[in-house]
Amino acid sequence: MTDRGDEFVGRWTREQVWDAVDEWRWIPPSAQRVVTDEYELAVTPGSYALTYVYGFRVDEPARAEERLLSLRKEVQARGGTGVRFQLTPRTRPSDLGERLERHGYRAAEEADVLVWELRNPDGGIRLPEFPDRAGISVREVRSDPEYETFGGLGTLIFGDPAPSEASRTGFLAEFHRKLEEDGHSDRFLAVADGAFIGRGGLELAGPVARFWGSGVLPAHRGRGAYGALVRARCESAAARGSEIVLVTARVGTSGPILKRHGFEPVGSVRVYEARW
Repeated sequence: MTDRGDEFVGRWTREQVWDAVDEWRWIPPSAQRVVTDEYELAVTPGSYALTYVYGFRVDEPARAEERLLSLRKEVQARGGTGVRFQLTPRTRPSDLGERLERHGYRAAEEADVLVWELRNPDGGIRLPEFPDRAGISVREVRSDPEYETFGGLGTLIFGDPAPSEASRTGFLAEFHRKLEEDGHSDRFLAVADGAFIGRGGLELAGPVARFWGSGVLPAHRGRGAYGALVRARCESAAARGSEIVLVTARVGTSGPILKRHGFEPVGSVRVYEARW
């Protein structure tokens, strides 16, 4: 994919990609959702890791300060134990990160926004070239034990706290619903020597395939499992009509791998978090 000013080869511009980022909301099944003209809030009672603020846009600095204070009260009133803010180039005010730090938030994560175009100009499927590695395979999650393994790998790889029982129940119900409705869980496991060593999630949103929750256990990195997970999800998305893959990839881990294999960088997003 070649950058031509504001355009990518094909039909997608940078602005369209950022529109797709803005539309990407992860709302856990047990979350309480609050949508305003200035931001969107998803509060999961008892959790900071499953409580998010998206699309914060407040141009007046004094009003932004008021909103940060009222947001904290809203989250606490709904039982959240903290919150994560996602900041993009469209976030306002432009110094929101510094303001969050003054309010006790810390910079938790920075991720590259990367794009892979799944269609050639003639409409044919275009896949990234990750070499096959002996002993590495990928399977889509289709059973409750595999689903539990997928969740457990997320805790081991990323260190996030395990969800509450209510959240786990909601996630499992969502997993069953998706399997029943379209025959796909869109959760994938990497296997080596009979053991599950990595995982990767997929979400289809119209022409956009969103990659999420991808990682490999530290002891098994460098064996090609991450690339196998990327390839498998690209194949699944392309077969169902997706045009592009959208990834928010961690700057120090998956980001460099994807860029080496041709994923196009568009910009970055940052996450700030506070725990109460």
